[in-house]
Amino acid sequence: MKILFVHGMGATPWDAFPTLRRLRKAGHATATFAYFASVETLASIQARLVARLSALARDGDYALIGHSLGGVLLRHALCSLPAGTRQPRHLFLVGSPMVATRTNIYLNRFRLYKLLFGECGQLVASPQRMAAIGTPDIPLTCVAGTLGFPGRRQPFGGAANDGIVQEAELRPELFTDVVRLPAHHPLLPAHRQLAHLVHQRLS
Repeated sequence: MKILFVHGMGATPWDAFPTLRRLRKAGHATATFAYFASVETLASIQARLVARLSALARDGDYALIGHSLGGVLLRHALCSLPAGTRQPRHLFLVGSPMVATRTNIYLNRFRLYKLLFGECGQLVASPQRMAAIGTPDIPLTCVAGTLGFPGRRQPFGGAANDGIVQEAELRPELFTDVVRLPAHHPLLPAHRQLAHLVHQRLS
């Protein structure tokens, strides 16, 4: 199975290197999609991603893994594919919010955040824009990290979180397949159990 990984905001494709290596050992063909939030427009990133997905679709079955913003970009791109394009066999949303996150809304107050993350940062800080992104009608898996800030005297007021995203912001109630991994948000793509669950779902 061809598997494409799309990284999160402020991250790189290398974040998933251990997982992609394990998937290759399991017989899958892996690839990554990179973008630069600080210098690319959201429209440019989306156009490149739609083209990449269209090319994958022409070559046969494929699956997708999106970490954080990567999952948001994938949902948007899949809903923008030309009619008749082959859909992926499975989409894995790893710590990927379905709504604007409390963290990004707070950080959006600062000029440095806007400089570093550009339009991508604005997207995940906007309740209206996030609500407008659809979810493709394909098999989905929501992966949530559990190693966030514990206790009630933490930034999320006792809500389950992975250190950056609250579990409620992943909207797990919308999914029939939800997996929780003991990892912080930035380390979710490399968690040793991620490759196993991806391989299991695709088998």
